[in-house]
Amino acid sequence: MRELEEIRNCLIEMKNISSLMIDLALSSVMYNSEEIAEEVYLLEEKMDELTYKVKKLALEAAKKIDEPESMLSVIEMANINEQISDSAYEIADIVLRDVEPHPIIRKIMHDVDEEIGRVKVKKGSILIGKSLRQLKLPSKIGVRIIAIKRGNKYIYDPQSSEVIQEGDTLIAVGAGVDRLRELAGEEEEEE
Repeated sequence: MRELEEIRNCLIEMKNISSLMIDLALSSVMYNSEEIAEEVYLLEEKMDELTYKVKKLALEAAKKIDEPESMLSVIEMANINEQISDSAYEIADIVLRDVEPHPIIRKIMHDVDEEIGRVKVKKGSILIGKSLRQLKLPSKIGVRIIAIKRGNKYIYDPQSSEVIQEGDTLIAVGAGVDRLRELAGEEEEEE
């Protein structure tokens, strides 16, 4: 049934988005980054759209199956992912509202080993046209790409064959985020 396959795909995307939102929200507070907090805001809008879509598909599917009440668990799963994303948004909103978090919050977050960053690939970057496999970012500079934003679309947990394009926004985790910014051409533009 078409609806069930679409529901499955939406729920997978919702899981990926909610996980990414948590990482980004905590990082936005840790680094007091409005840029990362705004990314959480955009993802929250996407999550709202997916929640509505899943509920609509579940209602359509319920009309076609013998046990329509079985679709309640699908709706509940969508609601739970929505609640997670709402919580991540509330965390990021601390930064967007310019609320100074208590020092203990930053202390706890700085004890986390990995930095997360959002890096825009600029024209002329040496990353353009190369696959993640070719770049070997984890071993060379100590970052791994957990998502790529290409236009309005997100590629979650990108495959090693994924090729970086000009204009991509890389969501990266690791100690080498600043070095990744240099390779992406962000540093030169800021200076």
